[in-house]
Amino acid sequence: MCRQAYPGRRPGHSETNSTTETRDYAQRRDRTGGTGSGSRESPSDDLSALRSRINIPSVVEVSRVQLVRRGRSSHHITDRIDRIRKEKKVNICIQPGGDGVLMASTTPTVSICTVGGNASGTTMSLEETVEVVIPLVKSITNLTFRNLSFSVPQRPNDPGSGGEDRKHLLRNISGTLKSGRLTAILGPSGAGKSTLLNILSGFRTQGVSGKILINNELVDCHKYRQLVAYMAQDVPLLGNLTVRETLHYVADLRLSKNVSYIHKTKIVNDIVTLLGLEKCSHSLARVLSGGERKRLSIGLELVSNPKIMFFDEPTSGLDSVASYQVIAYMRDLARQGRCVASVIHQPSSELLELFDDVYVVADGRCMFQGSLDELIPTLEEVGFTCPPYYNRADFVLKIASQRHGDVDSVEKLIARADTAINGFLEHDATNGEDTASVLATSRRTSAQYPICWWRQFVVLTRRTMLGTVRNITLTRFRLLGHLLFGLTIGSVFYDVGDDATKVLSNVSCLILFLMFIVFSNAMTVVLTFPLEMAVFVREHKSNYYPVSAYYWSKIIADFPPMLLGVTCFQLIVYYLTGQPNETHRVTMFWGVCALFGWLAQMYGMVAGSIFPIDVSPFVVPASIIPAVLFSGFFIRYKELLAAYRPLTYVSYFRYGFEGLAQASYGFNRTELACGEMFCYYRKTAKIMEMLQMERDRYWYDVAGLAVWISVLHVLLYVSLRLRLRWNR
Repeated sequence: MCRQAYPGRRPGHSETNSTTETRDYAQRRDRTGGTGSGSRESPSDDLSALRSRINIPSVVEVSRVQLVRRGRSSHHITDRIDRIRKEKKVNICIQPGGDGVLMASTTPTVSICTVGGNASGTTMSLEETVEVVIPLVKSITNLTFRNLSFSVPQRPNDPGSGGEDRKHLLRNISGTLKSGRLTAILGPSGAGKSTLLNILSGFRTQGVSGKILINNELVDCHKYRQLVAYMAQDVPLLGNLTVRETLHYVADLRLSKNVSYIHKTKIVNDIVTLLGLEKCSHSLARVLSGGERKRLSIGLELVSNPKIMFFDEPTSGLDSVASYQVIAYMRDLARQGRCVASVIHQPSSELLELFDDVYVVADGRCMFQGSLDELIPTLEEVGFTCPPYYNRADFVLKIASQRHGDVDSVEKLIARADTAINGFLEHDATNGEDTASVLATSRRTSAQYPICWWRQFVVLTRRTMLGTVRNITLTRFRLLGHLLFGLTIGSVFYDVGDDATKVLSNVSCLILFLMFIVFSNAMTVVLTFPLEMAVFVREHKSNYYPVSAYYWSKIIADFPPMLLGVTCFQLIVYYLTGQPNETHRVTMFWGVCALFGWLAQMYGMVAGSIFPIDVSPFVVPASIIPAVLFSGFFIRYKELLAAYRPLTYVSYFRYGFEGLAQASYGFNRTELACGEMFCYYRKTAKIMEMLQMERDRYWYDVAGLAVWISVLHVLLYVSLRLRLRWNR
């Protein structure tokens, strides 16, 4: 059978009309000789330019477009397509065999044939066709969920709690999502639509009871993640990567190592072309419009060709045209054999027509499940009559939102839906074993990720380095700040390092040195790292990579910019302030600065991974001040109260300050220059005595900083794990 290619077909247009138009078009072609008039394009007119002339709506499933030109020139085909485009008549036909072939014919018909069908009255010539190969999903994948329940704690005295200590968001809800059909999940605000989608996608597992089956079988949680793709309402993206780069890195992480680079590039190019992202393919993700971000989010999931796809309000924030395009893309995905479901908020009548099935949620329960055509008759059976020319989505939402209206009729609808769903589930061949978990426990029978850990680490490191280089805050501003502040400190404390009369000024320069390093490196990271946490959580839950691969790639990739900035700052200040020009002292001084910069960066990462971006900029400075206070500069160790003295051994500023003082005045340094008749601090032993520091403790201070860095590394890994647990 043939179906209409365009969602909005003109009334009265039938197969007979298409045949008549075909005959008229052939007569016109005979009169004109089959050639177009006007100027010709150059022979170098490539396939992409030719494809842009074809008006094929919503062909997101295309993975390969190939122009077949046997005995014909590109000029002839281009002229033919130009005339057809003016008439807005392009035939699309999926031929049987292989993975499916989509044919865009140059005959002026408006019909689409499914796999195994024939385009009646249509003759297609290989010399004049655009051939498109579609990666159809070969196996049927139906998802069934049974008796899903989820509740969150609440205080019994809260308004609306009814004295209960838990709020039930889902109440024994069941249903089936079918392969090859696009399902709309409708319901009023707070009904539990997004909660249901989060559970079905596997993103939320804690506190959930019930079972999720695929083709009537319990599925391993890791295998389930490989089958399911979930696009949240606002998909976080790395803003410093372009559209193509984002898709390329996803392909590197999600496709098997056996897939060649050429094949990955071809997949990316096809996704960019078919989602209409050519114009912005080289634009950074942070400058994309809302519709472009939505389409790119769909493209991220298309890379791995998933069998089950969930979308949470994909039209949120889009205009009517962009919304229609996004839903049309989703419908095309379902037509390939995928199981596609989407939460949609108050769709228009035009958008609702694109859906095949409807699943209505009311107060955490299913009020209706079935095809779109059955919605209004089912409502009429319990007394709800939809007025003429009224949006069916608005009508069903009005019914589901009734709190004090016809509650009995709503309960009848819920009871009918439960009976129908349970009756359908009773006919399943396999009910699965009773289990307390929503998904089956992982047996680790196969590899969880498509590529090995080392390749994941390399890809993530390369991606993080590219994003860091393009991040103005992490690179340009940080390096420029180190250079400018180094020149400022060097000019203010000019040549105080070898002057016995300016020892106190030089000691002040050392503590100021450390304070700038810790604030400049910790604050830049703490302002950028929380933005990446959302991307990390999404990618890890989507089975991109383990925590360890991301953890080590982040540490390695962010280390070179930090080290470059600290080194430039240290060399400028060291020589401008007149510190001893001895190789071993320069090296020792640089070693403490590098360790302190490393510590500061890890400190910022830990704070950024634990606290949100609006809290972490306050937490970092507030927690650094006590460490500065017990550094030994503002008050000497022996002058502290006995209760506070142990705190000096946990202050990383003490180890940094002592390390710089040891590098500057320790290890039997010769007497300082004195421009006056008498200088009390001419001998370096007097300086160390004044600071109440033991001599030659440099390696002790280095060990203290190393312990702090190790502790922060452990805290960062634990915080990443906690971040994932909080989002379960």
